[in-house]
Amino acid sequence: MKHIAAAVSLDFETMLVCLFIVNFFTVLFMLSHRSSYTKGSVLRPYVIAKLIQLLVWMLLLTEAAVELRGVQLPVMLISLAGGMMEAFALLKLLGVYNAGIRRLYYRLAGISGAALVLLAELYPAAEPAGALTVAAGAAMIVYPVYLLCIKLGETPLQKLIGLLYGIAIIALLGQAVHLLYAKPLAGSAASRWLQEFFYISLYLLMFLGTAGYMLLSREHTYAELERVATYDELTGILNRRAFVMRARPLIAEAARADVPFSFLLLDVDHFKQINDTFGHETGDKVLWDFSRKIEAQLSSDDLFGRFGGEEFAVLLHRADETASTGIAERLRRCVLGAVIDDTLLPYTVSIGVVTIRSEKRVPLDRLYKLTDLALYEAKQTGRNRVVRTYEHSSLLDEKVPSS
Repeated sequence: MKHIAAAVSLDFETMLVCLFIVNFFTVLFMLSHRSSYTKGSVLRPYVIAKLIQLLVWMLLLTEAAVELRGVQLPVMLISLAGGMMEAFALLKLLGVYNAGIRRLYYRLAGISGAALVLLAELYPAAEPAGALTVAAGAAMIVYPVYLLCIKLGETPLQKLIGLLYGIAIIALLGQAVHLLYAKPLAGSAASRWLQEFFYISLYLLMFLGTAGYMLLSREHTYAELERVATYDELTGILNRRAFVMRARPLIAEAARADVPFSFLLLDVDHFKQINDTFGHETGDKVLWDFSRKIEAQLSSDDLFGRFGGEEFAVLLHRADETASTGIAERLRRCVLGAVIDDTLLPYTVSIGVVTIRSEKRVPLDRLYKLTDLALYEAKQTGRNRVVRTYEHSSLLDEKVPSS
C-alpha cells in the first residue's frame, strides 16, 4: 500500500502514526465507558468501526516498518468492513438504521469484497483494487450525507458535518481516479493535487469519525432529553409541565391582543373500571387511542397535553364560546365506538370548558379550577357530555369533591 500513496508534501508514515494514535485513544476512551455501548446502543457500531480501523492502521504501520508482504488485500477488505460499520453508526445515530438498510450495505460490501478478490487475481498491481476500495468507501457514506444535508438537516451541525463528509467523498473519488490513471498522471500537478487532497480527506475523516460523531451524539442525547422532558411517554403528547410552559405565552398573547381563547379539561369516563376489567395494558391502549383521536381533531395552533392519569387538557387558541362548544362536542363524539385490538371497547369522555374574552390575563391554575368544576358537573349529571363554566363563576369558591 505504501507505493500507492507515496508522500508528496505530506509524509505517509507520519499520517499513519497520527491516524493510529487518534483511533487508539478513541477506542481506549470508549472501552472505559463500556456501559455506554451495550447491545442496541447507538455507540456499539461506532466502537466496532473504530476497532476495525485501528486494526487497519496497525497493519499498514507494520507493512511500512518491516516491508510485510501480502497484507494489501486483507487491509482493503477490512477497510470495507470498517467503513460499513461507521456508516451503520451514523445511520443508527440519525434514527434511520433498520434491517433493510443493513441488507443494502451488506450487499454493497459483499459485491465490493468479491470484486476486490477478483481484481487482486487478475491485476497484480494494487492500483485497480485500491481504486475500488476508496470508491466503495465513498459509496458507503453517500446515504448518510444525503440524510444529514437534505432529508433531515434539522440542525446546523448536521448540515455542516454532512457537507464535510461530502468533501471527503469527492476526495475519495478523486483518489480512485488518480489510482486508475496513475501512469498517465505521474509527475503532473494534477497527480500532486489529487494525492494531497486525498491525504487531507483522511485527516478530515479522522476528525468526522471522532469529534464529529461525538458532537452529533451529544446533540442526539440533548434532543432525547428534551423529548423526555416535553412529551408523555405513553401517549406521545405534551406532558403537564410542557403544556403549562407553552400555554402561558399563548394566554399572555391573547390578553394583549384582546382575543378569546378556550381551555378544555377532558377525563375518560370510568377509566378505573376499564383497568380493573380488562387490565392495565388495555387501559394504556385506551389512553393511546384516545390521544390519537383527540389530536386528529385539533389544529396545529392548539395545545393538547396529558395532565395525569386519564385527565387531559386542550388550549384552543382564538376560539370563542361558539367555536369551542363545537370543537368540544366534536371531541366527545370522535371517541365513541372505539375498537381496541380488533375488539369493540366503547368508552366515553366528559369535558369541562371555559372561554376567556377579557383583556385581563387569567392564570392557568384558575382555568384548571374553573374547568374542573364543569368537569365535576359533567360527571355528576351522567358523564359523556360537555359542560361549560364561566370566568367569573361563583362556584369557584365552593369546595368541590373529586370527580
